[in-house]
Amino acid sequence: MMAAIAAARNGASTLILERSGFFGGNIATQLLEHSAGWQDAAGHPIVGGLPLEMIDRLKAGGASPGLVDDDTGYTRTRLPVEHELFKSLIVEWLDEEGVAIMPQAPVVAVSGAGVASGTEAALHAICETRSGRIAFCAKAMVDATGDADLFAKARCDFHPTSATQPVSMMFKLGNVDHAAALAYVRANPGDFKMDAGQPGFEGRHYYNLWGYGALLRRGFEAGLVSLDRKEMHVACHVLTREAVINVTRYAADATDAGDMARAELVLRRQVREFVRFFRKMVPGYENTFLSATASCVGVRESRRIKGRATLTDDDVRSGRDFADAVARGGFPIDSHDAKGNSMDGTEPVPSGYDIPLGAMLPVNGPNLIAAGRCISAERRALASARITGTCMAMGQAAGTAAALSALSGIPMVDLDITQLQQRLREQGALFGGKTREPAI
Repeated sequence: MMAAIAAARNGASTLILERSGFFGGNIATQLLEHSAGWQDAAGHPIVGGLPLEMIDRLKAGGASPGLVDDDTGYTRTRLPVEHELFKSLIVEWLDEEGVAIMPQAPVVAVSGAGVASGTEAALHAICETRSGRIAFCAKAMVDATGDADLFAKARCDFHPTSATQPVSMMFKLGNVDHAAALAYVRANPGDFKMDAGQPGFEGRHYYNLWGYGALLRRGFEAGLVSLDRKEMHVACHVLTREAVINVTRYAADATDAGDMARAELVLRRQVREFVRFFRKMVPGYENTFLSATASCVGVRESRRIKGRATLTDDDVRSGRDFADAVARGGFPIDSHDAKGNSMDGTEPVPSGYDIPLGAMLPVNGPNLIAAGRCISAERRALASARITGTCMAMGQAAGTAAALSALSGIPMVDLDITQLQQRLREQGALFGGKTREPAI
């Protein structure tokens, strides 16, 4: 979304291809409970520009209250979203910006002289649509698939991957008695992560919890659920009596069709089991029902391109600045264990860090740029940078670079970085050097 709008605003004729029937990325497809990654640990803003404009639009359209405190203390703020309204507001925004849309158009091949030569020659994204197979010609392309599908079809190089974080399927429960749910939380504070101190939940329309370990253990031992989990994340919408649940998981290669087919079956069975668990064991959920599930299996990690630069684990831990910075991250290192019952790595990130343009550009290949969790990064670094706020910031940077390349005829690898950075700053993006914005 951010890449397409950025490209259009910078004067390029822009088309967004979408494999599903609606737009909105993981927030929409996964019922993502809260969008995060908006500030660093000190409270300094690390995302500006188009993503903040999106928040304003969601607030004006009644799809979000804006940023709210993170009750767990894991990060500073989170962005609750009303998912169905979000889908409509986003596609209307794309249309207002003059972005041509093509839903239900999965890319099946990338061809053109630029693929073979690694030059700026025009590329063709070949899609299967309801009207048959269509080739769309472009001077520059942004791969925001998360799985680097365009890069794979253009035969680019990738970092080796021996293990990845688990795939999941989030779900939404309705008819929740939040007063009873919060009474349990107050009576059992040790069962919840509350690093910022126990919040005052009274009068709140949104709250989020990370915990319920004691109940999960009892549910597993009683045979209510087949998945042994140590904790879960529950994002609650008080006025609508709903809660979005992040608890399922399965070890799968997200680029393997057979693995993903199996994941669909296993995860939906887990969803059904956890609905039963909530009804029988979780106070406030005795009369709940399953109101929605994610539209497809959710993926945290798959391919990572081999880039002209690589964001390293130490870059993230040290808050490194880059001369070719185009975006900024700062979320904790958040890595889930595919086969265990909890995380395989959680580390606080003390300050913001830059995302370099070189990590978004392939070391070899055509005029493609990555935005999101398929950038060139080491595993722990990606476990921080994969968060939605950071991915949106990368999207704005990628779309702007693609537009400048298409309009000038200069490959993205040869763009004047100073010119690109100036354009991004003019449009509100934050990066480069320690953030000077006031902490929240």
